[in-house]
Amino acid sequence: MIDVMSLDPPPVGVRVLRFAAEYAETEPFTGVSYCQAVWLAGEGAALRVMAGSIEVCRWAPVVLGLKPPDGHFEEHLAPRLAFPTQGLLLAPLARFPGQPDVVLVRATRQVLESLVREAGRDRLWQGHGGRLAWSVVPLFAGGSVTLHYRAIGKANALFASLARSKGWQAATHRLFRSRLVTAAYDAVISRTLADMSVCRNSTVIPLQSGRVNVSFFCSGGITWGLNNPNHLTSGWPWRVFRRLVSRAS
Repeated sequence: MIDVMSLDPPPVGVRVLRFAAEYAETEPFTGVSYCQAVWLAGEGAALRVMAGSIEVCRWAPVVLGLKPPDGHFEEHLAPRLAFPTQGLLLAPLARFPGQPDVVLVRATRQVLESLVREAGRDRLWQGHGGRLAWSVVPLFAGGSVTLHYRAIGKANALFASLARSKGWQAATHRLFRSRLVTAAYDAVISRTLADMSVCRNSTVIPLQSGRVNVSFFCSGGITWGLNNPNHLTSGWPWRVFRRLVSRAS
């Protein structure tokens, strides 16, 4: 049995704030993306992601309900939390203040397969319709690794290599402030790569469905969230994940 509290990076708890002043003593996040906030939480920070926290990524504020959709591109970002969401608290699960709503686990496919077996495959989200942009749940139900899966893995390895370049980081920070660039890029990746992997796939979908979802990282999750391209990202409703914690203790 895997000790889920000893995973590297460690699990990150997420709680949807019920009112704006909740956990007001916790530092508000300001940065590039939600993925970056999750990375910082995995490094030990407790943060509140609020309206205005995310300065570059144009996907996350909409799907997290932190801003209303504006225009065709943002209108089609779904599923999403209802606006206005007051904010989200992120913190390492080991030091989470109270009870999270969902737990984010970033790990290898082998580790996640073990956790899924322990929790039960009936806990997996089945609403993906086979869309790799949303989920790799079929892999955890006996599906085979296709050329498309391998292509996403190679693309993420490339993004991870580029992420080490300060010039690349600066270019993405500049370009993806543009609604036009973001919409054009989204039209491509929504059919070829994972999309909105940490904000939508690992946070919103488990929150709304009550089921576990697993997906590849998107380019932002690798570039801005500095995630390992050999890992997958997953979201676990607390009522499912707490059983793994109790069994491992």
